[in-house]
Amino acid sequence: MRSPVTLHGRLCRLELMRPDHIDGLLLAATADRSTYDYTYVPKDHDAVVRYVALATSDFAAGVALPFTTIAIDPVTGEERIVGTSRLRELEYWRAGVWPPRHGHINPDGRPDAAEIGSTWLHPSAQRTGINTEAKLMMLTYAFEAWDVHRVSLKTDVRNTRSRAAISALGAQFEGIRRAHFPAADGGVRDSALFSIVRAEWPAAKANLEARLQRYLDRAAMAAMEPGMEPVRVDPHLVQPLHLEQPTLEPAAGAPETAPVVQAPAIPAA
Repeated sequence: MRSPVTLHGRLCRLELMRPDHIDGLLLAATADRSTYDYTYVPKDHDAVVRYVALATSDFAAGVALPFTTIAIDPVTGEERIVGTSRLRELEYWRAGVWPPRHGHINPDGRPDAAEIGSTWLHPSAQRTGINTEAKLMMLTYAFEAWDVHRVSLKTDVRNTRSRAAISALGAQFEGIRRAHFPAADGGVRDSALFSIVRAEWPAAKANLEARLQRYLDRAAMAAMEPGMEPVRVDPHLVQPLHLEQPTLEPAAGAPETAPVVQAPAIPAA
């Protein structure tokens, strides 16, 4: 479970969050904060450093798989860091203790349930298909590599845009947990809870693949037809990705070579 994972798509790539992503994440988090009202997004350099350090610690402990989201321009191939997401709140039902406890992991290292959260994207990357593809890749990894029983999602009950986006993934609304935890804008928030269970995954996957194909078709049309706005990330607002990366020390017990997971094939329109 604790070996690094990279998820490859056509609009984005999800890489295990690491310290050399800090500058890119800082620019993505601070260039335009107009859509971050209900989501915690680190607001300065020190906050981003703490954010990455905590994500790294959670990964090492086996309680989260945190990703940096790297947008790939479908026309030019240009790559830029635009935000984050993660598989978190990992539950290990076969670890020999109940209820599940921090530090106790299943013998095979694979969790039995997970949550997708800590998702934020620079506004220029929103409504571009990046979030759809990222969710498709993470859900595919959770249900088909880990074989989980459930993936949960939650959001501030006031965040109607996020609630609509989660429902569009095929997740089922479970209810509202009142006074759940501190809100990103102060006070205490109620959370809207959603989930996808294993039996629902094939239909949800087909829905996500169809939605993603529509985004890809739009990008292809924009590239061919003059005057159409291409589907791309504004290069002036986010940090270019430095492709020369330092060698990472593998996690304890992890193989030296990180597995590379391809995005699921997208059917032709």
